[in-house]
Amino acid sequence: MAGVEKSGRGIRAGTPDLGTFMAIAGLYVAAHVTLDRLTFLHPFSAIGITPWDPPQGLTMALLLRFGLRYAPAVPVAIGLGELLVRHLAAPWLPALPTLLSVVLTAGGYVAAAAILLKLYRLDADLWRVRDLVRFLAVTIVAALLVAGALVGNFVAFGMIAPGDFWPAVLRSWLGDYVGILTLAPLLLVASRPRSRRRRQATDPGMMLPVMELIAQAATVAGTVWFIFSFDFPQEIKLFYLAFLPTLWLAVRHGLAGAAFGVLLTQVALKVAFQVRGYGAPTVIDFQLLMVTLGLTGLLVGAFVSERRQVSEALWESETRLRAILNTAPDPILTVDAAGVIESANPAVKEVFGWSCEAVVGVPITRLLPGLNPETPEPTHEITGRHQNGVSFPAEVAIGHADGGLGPRTIVVTRDITRRVKAEALVRQHQTELAHVARVSVIGEMASAIAHEESQPLAAIAAYARACRLLLQAPDADLAKISSAIDKLAAQAVRAGNILNRLRDFLHRGEIALVPESIGDIVSEVIEFARTDTASHGIAVIVDLEPGLPPVMADRVHIQQVLLNLIRNAIDAFSESPGPVKEIKVSAGRQEDRIHVAVRDTGPGIDPAALDGLFTPFSTTKDRGMGLGLSISRTIVAAHGGQLRHVPGDAPGAAFHFDLQVADV
Repeated sequence: MAGVEKSGRGIRAGTPDLGTFMAIAGLYVAAHVTLDRLTFLHPFSAIGITPWDPPQGLTMALLLRFGLRYAPAVPVAIGLGELLVRHLAAPWLPALPTLLSVVLTAGGYVAAAAILLKLYRLDADLWRVRDLVRFLAVTIVAALLVAGALVGNFVAFGMIAPGDFWPAVLRSWLGDYVGILTLAPLLLVASRPRSRRRRQATDPGMMLPVMELIAQAATVAGTVWFIFSFDFPQEIKLFYLAFLPTLWLAVRHGLAGAAFGVLLTQVALKVAFQVRGYGAPTVIDFQLLMVTLGLTGLLVGAFVSERRQVSEALWESETRLRAILNTAPDPILTVDAAGVIESANPAVKEVFGWSCEAVVGVPITRLLPGLNPETPEPTHEITGRHQNGVSFPAEVAIGHADGGLGPRTIVVTRDITRRVKAEALVRQHQTELAHVARVSVIGEMASAIAHEESQPLAAIAAYARACRLLLQAPDADLAKISSAIDKLAAQAVRAGNILNRLRDFLHRGEIALVPESIGDIVSEVIEFARTDTASHGIAVIVDLEPGLPPVMADRVHIQQVLLNLIRNAIDAFSESPGPVKEIKVSAGRQEDRIHVAVRDTGPGIDPAALDGLFTPFSTTKDRGMGLGLSISRTIVAAHGGQLRHVPGDAPGAAFHFDLQVADV
């Protein structure tokens, strides 16, 4: 139907088109009047109060299923019932009290529907016991209030004697509530959306339930016949037998079966009343018992339906979980508090070699010897063991569950042999690539060796020439000759150390870090560079913070860095001499690092060359190779620091690097 949409709460409010609205409203009005006419039996006095009024059940079903927009149809249906049904028996009824009775009845049941839908958010499909209990409680109160207002209206207009107020209220309430009990739940259950029905009529398996329903309906009719086969008052005493087929229907078919049994029992009773010719008092007694039967049967049916839903949901959940476990590629094991496996999925066969059945009852440590269920790490790597005794690397994820049978540990295991092999292969490739990269710069390193060895070799040559000159003098100064020879030997040793360190760095990429005094390193470097700085008239200033701790450094490599920086400053002064020639080497502590700086007062670095400052073979010198700063940065990085150019406000260049304080 257009404008009616389906949802988890049944058919709920859309905005129906006028044709749909009129069709549903018209069908309701016609059904209301027809039911009113068919059940207009045993009326109380001239106002026509009957002990069974199923049209009120039809009204509640309409409002709860299709919404309060159909409320205007309710007074129309009730008014037509008064006009076409009750006025046939009492044409002299005055118009005003009749109109008020229509308004009171319609208003009461519309208000009840509004409370259920708006306040309690009732699910019209009545899947839960909570919804049925709310429905029964609200409608029993609504029927009582409507009965009191309706009878009070007729008492006020003198149509009922004041002494008959309570008997009339009882009959009115009883008729309306029995009508609601016997019809509304059945209509609401029968009109559930197809998507929410548990089984469809087209299901081949429905043949047996249909045959069973026929047998149960026959049992209801036979039970009622048996009850009324005795003379009064035996019928009242035997009425409890009517509970049996209703409860049978409730247990077998849930709320739908209970609602069907309650309605069938009421119809059978009405037929028996007519056949036996009972008067209104006897009918009232039986209708009071019908309220008990209806409430009992519907509540039992609701409990059965809800329990069945829970069972079906649990079964569906277990089915989905079983499918997930069966298709999971990783073994999933359930372990009890004693560390014994309780269940496993089929993947355990592929990974551990055990079948699902064989692994149950086996200690988890036989599969995962290193497993610690109490580890705080949810995922970690351990060693697994195949049934044949072969070990393999495994990744384990651990979870915990605390159910009614005690705590359980869920262990998900993954064989990571391939991943471990792949990671080892990647590491091997990385090592090989690193070695290839180092070998590929042999040419660069050869240039670097020439660059680094040029300083000690030049010093060796200078000291050798000085020794020759001293020896040629008539009065040779042996002390000076000895000092020059010592310095020559020191430079030769330094040249050898440079070669050894560069060779090790080429083959292994490693630097030997040991505690060293930064003051001693700086002093030796200044001494090494003294010949060049003196020949160029450059003053070297050393500014070391007092009490500096040792640093973790490779002495020769850090001396290389400092000599490269000082040599670059000397070259800068040679290409562009200034009024002040000064190189300052400073060092200071900042937390657990020693920061070293080399500054000069030369012309500084061309801004255009800053981007490629540390790029190999990038140089601004006429005869430079562009390797000094690149090698120096690599050495400092190997020490865990960073060599960087720091622009300043004063002229010249400044380079900083840092070293780790030794833990001594």
